[in-house]
Amino acid sequence: MNKVEKIKFRNKKKNKGFEIISLKSFFESENTFFIRKHFRTDFYNLIFVTEGKCIHEIDFLEYTIEAGEILIISKNRVHRYSEFDNLEGYLIMFTEGFLCEFLSNDTSEVKDLFKKSYLNPHVNFIDLHALTLTKLLDVIHDMYTNADDVMNYKVIASTFRTFALLIFNIILGEDNSRQKKNEIFIQFTELVEEHIDKEKTVEGYAIMMHVSKKTVNLMTRKAIDMSAKQYIIQQLILKIKLKLCFEQKSINEVANELGFTESSNMTRFFKKYTGINPTKFRSMNRKDNNKWISSNSMDLNFIEESIERRVYHINFESKVPLHAHEDVDEIFYCIKGSGFGVLEDGEVELNVGKTFIAPAGTIHSLRSECDLYVTAFLVPVVDERLKKFKL
Repeated sequence: MNKVEKIKFRNKKKNKGFEIISLKSFFESENTFFIRKHFRTDFYNLIFVTEGKCIHEIDFLEYTIEAGEILIISKNRVHRYSEFDNLEGYLIMFTEGFLCEFLSNDTSEVKDLFKKSYLNPHVNFIDLHALTLTKLLDVIHDMYTNADDVMNYKVIASTFRTFALLIFNIILGEDNSRQKKNEIFIQFTELVEEHIDKEKTVEGYAIMMHVSKKTVNLMTRKAIDMSAKQYIIQQLILKIKLKLCFEQKSINEVANELGFTESSNMTRFFKKYTGINPTKFRSMNRKDNNKWISSNSMDLNFIEESIERRVYHINFESKVPLHAHEDVDEIFYCIKGSGFGVLEDGEVELNVGKTFIAPAGTIHSLRSECDLYVTAFLVPVVDERLKKFKL
């Protein structure tokens, strides 16, 4: 099982670190096979639904987002799109660089919104403000569609900051006991994210923050209604789950990377809080992905014989036209150099050891600004279309 893929922000049309697109357009143009898989992004995402309903998974938790609701996704979180039929609304994507370049000293308000929403990314109580938020996004979308200079992006950034501040104030107003910005809790969550493999005690983080253990507990309880210890446990369980599901490492290696002196200690810890041991959890989460392997109706020898292997060298002069294969998936594996796997509406960065998958029927290409060497495998699709192969 491969590591979960990390997607970098890449917008060929407007390279300003910001994009807003209607959800309908996004799902019509995006490779839905890919977005149903788990992935990370190195940029921020915000989903605002105006019609329909979608189910989105973030760090193993599913959120159902309906009309008039928002999902706020911080960068580097593992997420995937589960259900998104007949959906209307907007998807906003932006980078840290966009905030720094166009908001300068006013970036904290936007970043605070994403930090505050880390544990509860679903905002579902904006009824009185839904129309205002929709109009603001309509304006931002119109400006973005026609933006062609730096000044326009400064206006877009300023309007988006207004949008973010409105949501932030709505969240604060939902619970008066949380109106004060909880800087201590935010600092605590950032330190846990960075040091949880080495430090697992509340006392340790209190020392790093130069405050008392009691203060850390009080601020954490006020922010998310759980103790600081409970928060550390929750985040450690999440780290273990991510490594079990998306990294090809033994239980011993996972335990060692997360600072457990013995793998048995991690096993006891994990089972205590999840009810199952790490090995069983891993097999359960791999089972669905590998059901086809045990299919009695599949001629695996035929599949093996049908796979084609090719090797390509792409340099800056190579012009690989966009194309598609109707009956095979094409899997590219970078063996030397670097470049990009190209889809109709985006690109995936390739370097040594990275893969790029173009499912059957997906228009794709390759490009490189230097030298890219890839091995390509053409694999017959494993679905109803295989009936034509008489499997």
